[in-house]
Amino acid sequence: MKRHHAERKRVLILGGGFAGLAAALELSPKRHDVTLVDRSHWFEFLPNIHELLSQVKTPALLRLPLDRNVGRAGHTFVRDEVVEIDPPGRRVRLERRPPIEYDALIVTLGGVDATRGVPGVVENAFPFKSVDQCDRIGRRLDRLAARSEPAHVVVVGGGLEGVEALGEILRRYRHRGLRTTLVEARDRLLPESPEALDAHVRALCARYPVEFAMNAPVREIEPEAVVLGPDRSLPSDLTIWTGGPAPPGLLAACGLAPAGAWAPVKETLRSETHREIFIAGDAAALAERLPKQAYHALDMGVCAARNAERMLAGKRLAAFRPSGKPTLISFGDLTCFLVVGRRAFAGPSLGAAKEAVFELVMAQLDAQPLWTRLPRVVERADQATRTLLWPSISSLGALRRQASLTLL
Repeated sequence: MKRHHAERKRVLILGGGFAGLAAALELSPKRHDVTLVDRSHWFEFLPNIHELLSQVKTPALLRLPLDRNVGRAGHTFVRDEVVEIDPPGRRVRLERRPPIEYDALIVTLGGVDATRGVPGVVENAFPFKSVDQCDRIGRRLDRLAARSEPAHVVVVGGGLEGVEALGEILRRYRHRGLRTTLVEARDRLLPESPEALDAHVRALCARYPVEFAMNAPVREIEPEAVVLGPDRSLPSDLTIWTGGPAPPGLLAACGLAPAGAWAPVKETLRSETHREIFIAGDAAALAERLPKQAYHALDMGVCAARNAERMLAGKRLAAFRPSGKPTLISFGDLTCFLVVGRRAFAGPSLGAAKEAVFELVMAQLDAQPLWTRLPRVVERADQATRTLLWPSISSLGALRRQASLTLL
């Protein structure tokens, strides 16, 4: 553990995702004694984990080592589990190490798997929230596709994660004997996006072995079935659960949030209950609800770091102003959607924009030396060329599809 220097205030960051890593990289080691704690060794680029299902990405391409990254920025990385936040004592207790005290705390813990109270989710479904989880799904899909008899795959959830998962299944397995059903409790896919996306996704799937069960809340997940009602169940050799995130219990246990809720924050991302604590990323609940997107988490991490610095210096805090960035939603190699407000565009060529975002953000967050970063950049570029670019230009038909762009 680093020795505390009197001239440097102690800033503790909990969580090494987008918000936590962005906060760490924003803080100067000359002015602050910064420690970042995470249970994992890795930062993971979660917006692209669906590509592990089709194996156009590998786990290594979606990860950065937190110890090297945080250390290169001049800070300390601690791999451990946070068991308690003690705001009155300004300390955090860990599972295996002594408590860490702080002058400012930035909480970016993210969420946990939301089971929605459905029996059997933990025991029988494959969660969809991490690199390891999606890599496991990809390997399971490979084994099912190798069987002689048709296999049944059920994707639970028709939001962004569920639709992108379905797209990757179709990218690799649409002609290999997998029958896929997407189950959604509401009446349309991507309910937070323009309505036209629902019809467009369905139309793209019409020629493939895909079915949609809409207005169909899941009652139970069994080992080989998804139960939708007393007289309706779907056979399932693989159930993929995209139930979204739920608040970690730690937020409520330490008094930062009501039970079962995200932590309320002021417009400066300062906790509503403790002035020396800032909350960013999924864990933060602003007065005006904000989609839990990576680009918001990045901006919130930077804002939280700057405001922690201002607080420690006795300066006025700045309000967090969400940027109005568009959203890119990929659907395998069939198309990609660009959502700008209530307008949406569709076209396979937009997939290149999504890949460019991935490459740029990974480069932005990688603080390692150039000689360490360069092989990763080359590897990511090579993988993108072989698995994404070349299949899209390898025939006249593919080139024609790339040229199409539709306003939905």
